[in-house]
Amino acid sequence: MSDQCPQPANISSELLQPNAFCTLEEVCVACNVDADWIVELVQHGVIEPVGAAQPDWRFTRITITRVAKAKRLQRDLELNPPAVALVLDLLDQIQELRKRAT
Repeated sequence: MSDQCPQPANISSELLQPNAFCTLEEVCVACNVDADWIVELVQHGVIEPVGAAQPDWRFTRITITRVAKAKRLQRDLELNPPAVALVLDLLDQIQELRKRAT
């Protein structure tokens, strides 16, 4: 199962596998979101799929974490996908700056 995305019940243990990939459907199930919302996140650069066409999309294991953050931002701050993308980009930049400072 190392090439498959984790199921919701065992996300934490499966996410540790470095070569795990998820289909769009698996990301939706694991994160409890609609496919249309994932497509919007892709369009705004929040997550990047591997594969050219939507039916061929595969997502890395880090996508689950990033989608969960995006979902929390949308829920807690009532942000739209472009705003979620901006906030996540700024958080990434802050993290990078903190790494450089240490």
